[in-house]
Amino acid sequence: MQINVQYAGDVKTPPPDLADRLLAVSDDVLAVDADLRLEDVARMVGASRATLYYYFAGRDDLLAFLLSAHVREGAAAMAAADDGQGPPADRLRAVVVAMAGYLGGRPGTCAALLAAAGARGALAPVLELNDARIAGPLRELLTEGRATGAFDVAAPADAANAILGAVLMAVLGRAAAGRDPADPDFTTALADQILRGVSAGG
Repeated sequence: MQINVQYAGDVKTPPPDLADRLLAVSDDVLAVDADLRLEDVARMVGASRATLYYYFAGRDDLLAFLLSAHVREGAAAMAAADDGQGPPADRLRAVVVAMAGYLGGRPGTCAALLAAAGARGALAPVLELNDARIAGPLRELLTEGRATGAFDVAAPADAANAILGAVLMAVLGRAAAGRDPADPDFTTALADQILRGVSAGG
């Protein structure tokens, strides 16, 4: 997999081969209990300590790079699930299934995104990217559904944040319980539950 992450900051973008290796171990690096230094990560990906320090000033820069990549990939999965056609409820369900499916294989990313909430410094651009690429399309879909009478949401922005929080926490909770958070039965049931929460008359 070749990635092209345009990180919003002063971090130099690593070459594709190194970026791929970093993403391959990202869930271990992003886990809440992972207290890894750059040199530890360098060993994990078969790179020199100097190489990682060339691209990242410190651990927060690396975390921001990894999270930015996952936000972009997750947003792409959500966009692919929504063709812009059909009832808003069907589209929202498909988007949530895609989001839960993507994050279900990456519980470390879920934990890191929650930990980054309200962050400043190197992680602040990640939250801005998440708002633009993930929350933004959700807000638009919820607003459209409200206009058609499909959704009963007073504030689409708050509802979008609630959906994001629900997916993140549900994936983390299932992973902590030792159950597969990428199980399709789980992701579809979660999407159905969320849809019931926003549907008019639900």
